[in-house]
Amino acid sequence: MEIRVLTKEESSFGRPIWAQAFSHGGFSIVDDHVDTSHGESYICGVFDEAGLQCVVVVNDYRIYLGDRAIVPMGGIGGVACLPAVRGKGYAGACLRYSIAQMRESGHVVSLLGPFSWDYYRRFGWEWVGVSRKYAATSSCLPNSPETEAVRAATEADFPTIHRLYESYSKRYRGCLQRAERAWDWLKDDSNRYTYTYLYERDGVAEGYLTIRGGKEEETRIREFIALTGRAQRGLLGLLRRHTMQTKKFTWVAPENDPLWSQFYHWDIETRLEPCMQGRVVDFAAALQAWKPNADKSGSVVVALNDPDADWNTGTWRVEYEGGEAQVARTTQEAQISLDIQAMSQVYFGAPKLDIMRRADRLEVHDEQGYSDFKTLMRGPVMWMNDGF
Repeated sequence: MEIRVLTKEESSFGRPIWAQAFSHGGFSIVDDHVDTSHGESYICGVFDEAGLQCVVVVNDYRIYLGDRAIVPMGGIGGVACLPAVRGKGYAGACLRYSIAQMRESGHVVSLLGPFSWDYYRRFGWEWVGVSRKYAATSSCLPNSPETEAVRAATEADFPTIHRLYESYSKRYRGCLQRAERAWDWLKDDSNRYTYTYLYERDGVAEGYLTIRGGKEEETRIREFIALTGRAQRGLLGLLRRHTMQTKKFTWVAPENDPLWSQFYHWDIETRLEPCMQGRVVDFAAALQAWKPNADKSGSVVVALNDPDADWNTGTWRVEYEGGEAQVARTTQEAQISLDIQAMSQVYFGAPKLDIMRRADRLEVHDEQGYSDFKTLMRGPVMWMNDGF
């Protein structure tokens, strides 16, 4: 068995594997799985005497960690193995290889949308963040005078929409820093019209939403971004005006979304789900990329166990001051002990440390170290509104 990164000439070799895994043999193109809109994505492959048997795509992304940091993230996608070799450990070996490859490529963390939470947990990924999935009848949504400030967006508005998304993303950790080419989906589609509406009051844009496709029974809103309460009210009022066309709207929002503070109705369904599965790829690099509160200082000694990344396993001293963290191996006695799955949740901010402690997901050997650890990792909640 040979595991390596495919050359550009070999990238099409994954097509029949993806076709069998995801589309019942239907034709599959590389672009369906490899996102080159943000950077140098690549495919890790497993070969045996019969040729390429398994593929894992690593998409090259950057994510916001609040308003102070942007870090390289390896977005895992297109994980597929031919049925004849399933159960032989090919996919697991390829995932372990991809972790090492991400570290070499400078990706300090990784995210993925799992087909099985348990499967990827075996290799260090764990659920991170909480999404609210709303389903609301259009007739229950409130009318609002703020809807008078909503208008259809034009091509000239897209730079403003990009800035709105960036401002919103900096309130969270996990949102993609979208490249210009990544916005093409928002502008047009060859099969359906795209409708984007902008809330603008006193010459200042404060929110937008995008609708494409859907059915009379239910229509999904691709993106609903509101920087202010009045923008959210105005855009909800716009959805109310769709009562003749759509009975129900669905959309995804962060854990701390203020919809319930605007209004509530029994015809609103809210389902909580994990945002993604995340993994810290390089503990030292990830902590040094994280920007703690500049007004706080402290230190903690962390014992980390990561069976699939020996460069992470060990005892580390983390010191932070002035908004920067320094990380180095140490022989000091650990104040906190945890595995890579728990550390990945800590890094992405969900669940909170006290909840994890009550669930026995980490061991505390020193209360001052635990307090400093909480202060170090305090920050915005995790959320992402993109898939790959």
